Amino acid sequence: MESDFHEADIVERVIPSDSIQIMFHYKNPFVVLDLNLNGKKQPRSIISGLSHSYSDVSTNGETGVVFISFYTIGASYFFDFSLSEIENQSIDLMDVYKSEIEKVEEMLYVKNTIQERVQVIEQFLIQRFTPIVLQDHLFLEKGIDLIKKSGGQTNAKTISQQLNATTKTVERKFSQYLGKSTKQLINLIRFQEVLHQFGGSNMGSLTDCAYKNGYFDQSHFIHEFKSYTGYTPKEFQKRYPQYNSDGEKC
Repeated sequence: MESDFHEADIVERVIPSDSIQIMFHYKNPFVVLDLNLNGKKQPRSIISGLSHSYSDVSTNGETGVVFISFYTIGASYFFDFSLSEIENQSIDLMDVYKSEIEKVEEMLYVKNTIQERVQVIEQFLIQRFTPIVLQDHLFLEKGIDLIKKSGGQTNAKTISQQLNATTKTVERKFSQYLGKSTKQLINLIRFQEVLHQFGGSNMGSLTDCAYKNGYFDQSHFIHEFKSYTGYTPKEFQKRYPQYNSDGEKC
């Protein structure tokens, strides 16, 4: 993403996903806004863990940023620490890989094209690439697949049974490699499933939507949705109609 200094600043709400993300700013970093709209400038290079809440982020004059979103299991191949350590946080990559990130930031600044900048970041990631144990990869891959096929309508005990493992083992591996507990990841995926079901100009019955997606009742559904987005489902759909693109109704 790039914007010129004369363009108006844009505020976007960032909502939780099941993806670890990294960002490299090579122009003015974004500003994160608190509830009182006070801004705090982001570091130039950031890794963001899985979160259970939203944040509001604004551009800040001339913008240039490269953004990378990993598959659910993908980040574990590039970062040699438990991903639970960055849960609900955005960490300055300079604090983790100082000399490497200094070099990346300097090269991003002097490069002239997006293709050149992508090559710089790809090289950084390739140098950090270390496959995890195949058995763990297959274990996690199956666990994620089971949760996604259920639309997030399952629980930690059922997933453990389906994986022929103890709940403690599943919790440990999910926390280390994915950055969330089993229950937290299930809830995130269920939330994403709800977003995918938005369709048309109306959400339809909130009660039907709640029960369809395994919530206890409409109140539980609204409470969890608002904790992730800051909006009720109807407020969110009205504000972000682009989530109606798949034509389905909740």
